[in-house]
Amino acid sequence: MPYVLSPLIRPDAPGLWAEGAPYTVEPVYDLCNPAHPPVRYGAHRLAPHSLPHVDAPSHILEDGADVGAYFAPDRLANLYGRVLLLKLAAPIWRDAPGGTRHCAVDAAMLRAEIVRATGRDQAPDKLILTVAALPEAANGQHDPAHALTLTEDAADWLLANPDFNAYLTSWKSTDFQPGSRARPIHRRLLPRAAVFECLDLRAVPEGEYFLTAFPLPLAGASESPVCPVLFTFAELAAAQPSPRA
Repeated sequence: MPYVLSPLIRPDAPGLWAEGAPYTVEPVYDLCNPAHPPVRYGAHRLAPHSLPHVDAPSHILEDGADVGAYFAPDRLANLYGRVLLLKLAAPIWRDAPGGTRHCAVDAAMLRAEIVRATGRDQAPDKLILTVAALPEAANGQHDPAHALTLTEDAADWLLANPDFNAYLTSWKSTDFQPGSRARPIHRRLLPRAAVFECLDLRAVPEGEYFLTAFPLPLAGASESPVCPVLFTFAELAAAQPSPRA
């Protein structure tokens, strides 16, 4: 069974960026109203940054491409392919401003954890990052008060792999720079790698999977909701047609 990396999106889901409810529904047609067509239909408003979403380069980069650019032939591979899900076994949490705790994963820690998980000292083409003992909020998601990010040298180590093209995380952002407008990890990654945030990884074992993570293809948008799915390679092999006798 594939792993779905998004929780059910409910109207009572908390907003993570002082943006209000991330999901609201405004009725358009009422099934029981004889003045309406015989359907139930609503207008759905989504605030993607409090939901599983992808960032486009235009989210941070002044001249960056929008979400629609991910659907161009030369960037479509950002959205699917082999991925390593890494659950940090021994994250180091340090006190940070505003009552937040921060685990900044540097290149040495990242490489050591990848060797532990895979036996290989090499950067994956796609990386999903979370922690084994996930600090959870009341809704079960990654506690927003426990920031999990890469350091700049860790991002640079990933980018040294010329095929690296996607970074995914359970935390609500890819940077943690309180009091600063700097977003160094986004700026390093987004020219080449898609960035996915707010993923639900609680039920997924650490390991390598096949990822599909196609967002709504919103032309002009700097981010878009996404429902990523992981398949095991055994599942994919089982789905292959049997050879003819």
